[in-house]
This record gives sequence, structure tokens and C-alpha cells, in this order.
Amino acid sequence: MADEKNTNNKKTEKTTASSAVGNVKMPEVSKQSISEFFRKYLRVLKLARRPTKDEFFKISAVSAAGIAVIGVLGFIIYLVFHYLLP
Repeated sequence: MADEKNTNNKKTEKTTASSAVGNVKMPEVSKQSISEFFRKYLRVLKLARRPTKDEFFKISAVSAAGIAVIGVLGFIIYLVFHYLLP
């Protein structure tokens, strides 16, 4: 009888877990919500501007340095695992 109760409890747990996922509300899509989204989107575009050449080169240099650091770290990890830990 104890085994029957355990299987019933497992079935109940599964159904409650699946029903919890089913209770998630989907966002309501209406004409007003779509127009509000585009209004916010356009406001961000109006505030945005093109970076100057100096800003662009600084951002590019920082990004390149980050990529280089990650590449060097990956190569060092490769060397450690390949030669020191066979």
C-alpha cells in the first residue's frame, strides 16, 4: 500500500508541475499595446546619435582588446590541458 501512495504522490507532483506551467499568462496584444511599443521604440531612436570617429575608434579598440584577452586566456587553457595535464 505504501508503494501505491508513493506512485500516486508522484503522479500528483507531475500534474501540479505541469499545471503551474500552464497558468502562465500570455501578454495581451492589442492595438494600444502595439502603438505604445512603437512609440517607445521611436523615442529611443530619436535620442540615439551616430558616434564620432574618436568614440568609434575607442569602442573598437576596447572591443579588440577584450577579444584578444579572451583569446589569449583560451590559448593558455588549451596549452595547460594539452601539455601539463595529459
